Amino acid sequence: MGSLGSGNFEENAAAGTSPSPPFNINRIAIIGAGPSGLAAAKHLLAEGFSSSQVDIYEQQSDVGGVWNYSAVTSPEPPRVPQTDAYAALDVPVYPKEPEGEEKDEYADYEFDSDEEASTAPGSGACSLPSVSRKEKKPPIFPNPMYEDLHTNIPHTLMRYSDLGFTTDGRGKGTHDDCEIFPSREVVWEYILQYARDVRHLVRFSTQVTDVSLQAPVSSTPEVISDKWTVRSTNLLTDVSRTETYDAVAVASGHYSTPYIPSISEISAFATKYPGVISHSKTYRTASAFAGKRVVVVGSASSGLDIASQISAVCAKPLIISARSPIADDMSEHLGVGDKVRVVGQIERFLVNEKGIEVRPAPTPSRADPADQENTEQIFDVDAILFCTGYLYAFPFISASSLPPSTPPLITDGRRVHSLARHFIHTYHPTLVFPGLPIKIIPFPLAEAQAAVFSRVWANRLPLPSHEGLQRWEREDEEGRGLEGSRVPGEGKSFHVFPKGGDARYINALHDWALKAHGEQGEGDGKKGKGKEPPFWGDEELWQRSIYAQAKIQFEKTGRTAKTLRELGFVHE
Repeated sequence: MGSLGSGNFEENAAAGTSPSPPFNINRIAIIGAGPSGLAAAKHLLAEGFSSSQVDIYEQQSDVGGVWNYSAVTSPEPPRVPQTDAYAALDVPVYPKEPEGEEKDEYADYEFDSDEEASTAPGSGACSLPSVSRKEKKPPIFPNPMYEDLHTNIPHTLMRYSDLGFTTDGRGKGTHDDCEIFPSREVVWEYILQYARDVRHLVRFSTQVTDVSLQAPVSSTPEVISDKWTVRSTNLLTDVSRTETYDAVAVASGHYSTPYIPSISEISAFATKYPGVISHSKTYRTASAFAGKRVVVVGSASSGLDIASQISAVCAKPLIISARSPIADDMSEHLGVGDKVRVVGQIERFLVNEKGIEVRPAPTPSRADPADQENTEQIFDVDAILFCTGYLYAFPFISASSLPPSTPPLITDGRRVHSLARHFIHTYHPTLVFPGLPIKIIPFPLAEAQAAVFSRVWANRLPLPSHEGLQRWEREDEEGRGLEGSRVPGEGKSFHVFPKGGDARYINALHDWALKAHGEQGEGDGKKGKGKEPPFWGDEELWQRSIYAQAKIQFEKTGRTAKTLRELGFVHE
């Protein structure tokens, strides 16, 4: 495992890692008011940065990120295939105006300034009464959340370190009780409560359109003085503005650009049968598939959850196209052999037959058999739902956003490049990307990352030099990072943590953050005391090891259990 970083300059020198210069950071932009962006704001304020120094940009009308559910889906069909990570900005969907609505008597109101016009509703800063704002109704950005979703993580593990879903003898909680695997509604209510003390920082219904590094003006070898230009548009007033920041946290998530692989004849199939191919981002309820012959492509947690719901109403059997074997207990829960049938990867689409040709089902000895001779053809398919994940994409960061000498952030969308420890930009550590890893527990991981970069930007936790950060990135690539051995393979696997990797990563970041030197504000006027990041002890490590089996038992027993003990899981 690679070195974490240290406040001890002598230790860094002995390790061949000279520290980077201190930062000169006064203004910080956070892009996204989801779980990672909110955690970033809290840790920055705890380090002594004031509310006037931190702005959060959120294109939705409320906090929550993917947990901010809407039944609305994109009116445009998905691109088939969709393998391009250089996506355009998300297109907002505006609610339809009710017919016969009275004319706004202030329709011709002239604002005194752009500042007045661009103030987001709910911020408390707009001096105009609500009826006099020249605004549209808040737009909606469809996300992957579906109607009947319960988390696959127990809330006792999913929680932030300073707020529980329930009290459980551990201090403040948001609910008297709730299911151990809470519903999406409960999670969103939890996030709303968590956001209360940073909500005033959020510019709602404001879409970031460009983030670019300005040419250095006054930087010296002794101080890092990056300047970032952030351009945004208020989607209620259509007023654009440009502001300058010293650091940017890109917490926009990675569930926006769907991935639909390029398979032989898929384009021709999609053209002949529009609407048959879709992506899980547009899935909301199983009723849309009632009575249909359905193929679900993908066997990760969301794909299997969606398959379980659809199999109750579709024509039997529902077909799952899987790259790897499905665990026996999950197969039993799904009803494999009765309600559900598992096949291998799709080899090609059969345009004339409205079908697919598939490989044999994967087995423990052959996870992905490339058996061309024994393929099977399935005809007359009504719906093919790709649950194949998403590409990393940042449409507001273009090739010209960074200097020509800086490698591109993304190429094929399978990973983000030039990042140390999966979140710190190696060329410009005033730019961070929290929340990128997959197969992790997101809320505590976001906290752990925020604890580190907030201390770094407050000059209490030195980073190594650019060369040292690049060495960390190589360690991550070689499976010697904080999370442990990386999943074998290239590309997307880079951010896919191995089993137990998030536990090692969270605890390593905790230890790293606690190496910060001095009291907050020592020498710079800040008076914050910092927030201690989460640390997983025996109880959390045990929950992490059994939660998948517990979730299956939770589903089997009717989704009513309030504790792991009720499901038969007891930590001795």
